[in-house]
Amino acid sequence: MNKLQFKILKKKWNARVWQITLNGIKLTTPVFMPVGTKATIKGLILDMLKDPKYTGSKTPINLILANTFHLYLRPGDKLIRKAGGLHEFENRDGLILTDSGGFQVFSLGLSKKSVKSESQRSIKSKWPDDLMTWWPSTKHDVQIKLTEQGVHFNSPYDGSKHFFTPENVVDIQCNLGSDIMMVLDVCSPADANKKTIEEHMHMTHRRAKRAFDHFQKKYDKERGVLFPIVQWWAHKDLRSQSIKFLSEYARDGIAVWWVSVGEEKKLIQEIVKHTGSELPEDKPRYLMGVGTPEDILHAIENGFDMFDCVLPTRLGRHGIAFSSKWNLKMTNAKYKADFTPLVKTCTCFACTHFTKAYISHLIRENEMLGGILLSLHNIAYLHNMLENRKAKMLRK
Repeated sequence: MNKLQFKILKKKWNARVWQITLNGIKLTTPVFMPVGTKATIKGLILDMLKDPKYTGSKTPINLILANTFHLYLRPGDKLIRKAGGLHEFENRDGLILTDSGGFQVFSLGLSKKSVKSESQRSIKSKWPDDLMTWWPSTKHDVQIKLTEQGVHFNSPYDGSKHFFTPENVVDIQCNLGSDIMMVLDVCSPADANKKTIEEHMHMTHRRAKRAFDHFQKKYDKERGVLFPIVQWWAHKDLRSQSIKFLSEYARDGIAVWWVSVGEEKKLIQEIVKHTGSELPEDKPRYLMGVGTPEDILHAIENGFDMFDCVLPTRLGRHGIAFSSKWNLKMTNAKYKADFTPLVKTCTCFACTHFTKAYISHLIRENEMLGGILLSLHNIAYLHNMLENRKAKMLRK
C-alpha cells in the first residue's frame, strides 16, 4: 500500500483539486511550498505559516521545502537524524519536501566555471547570474566531476571532497526525515546540444532505477516517499521519453524541472502544457522552481498540483511585493507618503497592520522588518490565491 494517498475532490478541464494524505497530515492541492533552504525560511518563524493572524488564512501552510545539499554539508544529515529529523530539529509539525541536491552540485560547478565530465571536457553555460547568488564567497577549488556512479564535488564552505550517488542521496534524505524526497538527477547546461542532453537523460533514468531499487528495500521503514524528476529543457520528444520511462517509478508522485530558468515566457508555457498533458493522471505532479502568480496559475490550468520557489522571499528581501496587477517596488518615490495597505484585498499581517509608507521606510532604511513583512506577504499572497481558487472550484 502506498504511504501517500491522493484522492480527487474536483476536476475542471485539466485543473485539479486533490487531497493528499501523508504521515497523518492532510492538505489539498494545488499548493505552494515556501522554501526553507537551510531548515528555515529566511526571516520568518515557521509557526507564522500556520497562524491565520499572519497568513490571513484559516488553512495552515502544511508543506515546505528544505535543501538536501546545504543540510548535508552543514550541520550534517547524521546530526539532524540524531536530533530526531528535520521536524524535531526545526520544530515543524507539517510536511517537509527535500530536493536531491543535484541542481545545487551542478550550479556550484557553473558558478566557478569548472564543471568537468569523465573525459575532463570543460562545460560552459549561459546561465542567469541570479541562480548563483546563494553560494558563499570562497577561494576554494569547487570543481565537480560527473561519473556513471555519481558526482564528485568540493564543498563551497571549506573545500572538502564529497560524492553523491543515487543511493546515498536517498539515505541522506532519510536521515533528514523528509516526507517527500527527490531522486538524484543529472542537470544539463542551458546551451548543451541535444546529444549531450539525451546522454544526461539516460543517465538520470539509470540513476532513478538505482535510487528506487535502493529505496524499495526500506520503503515501509522510512517516513518518506520518493519522486522521480523529468526535465530536458525545450526538447518535447525527450520530455515525452522521460515521462514514459519515469512513470514506472512514480509510485507516489512525479516532479518536473527546467521550465523557468531564463527561458522566454512563451516557451515556458509551451513546455508546461506539453509536459502536463503526458504525466500520470492519478499521481501528484510537482512543478519545481515556479513561483510567480501568473506562472503558477498557468501551470494549474495544465494539470500541475505542487509548486516551490525562492522568488517570493527573495523579492521580499529586496523590497518587492506581489499584487494582483503588478509587483510593487517599495523603493519607488510614490510609496513614501502612501498610507494605504500593500494590497487592499490581502488579509496577511503585513497588509492588515501596516501601510506602504511604513514598509517603504523600512526598506529604504535597510531595516530587517521590511524584508520580513514583504516575505510574509508574498508567501501568504500565493497561499491565499490558491486557497481562493480551490474554494471557487469546489463550489462549482
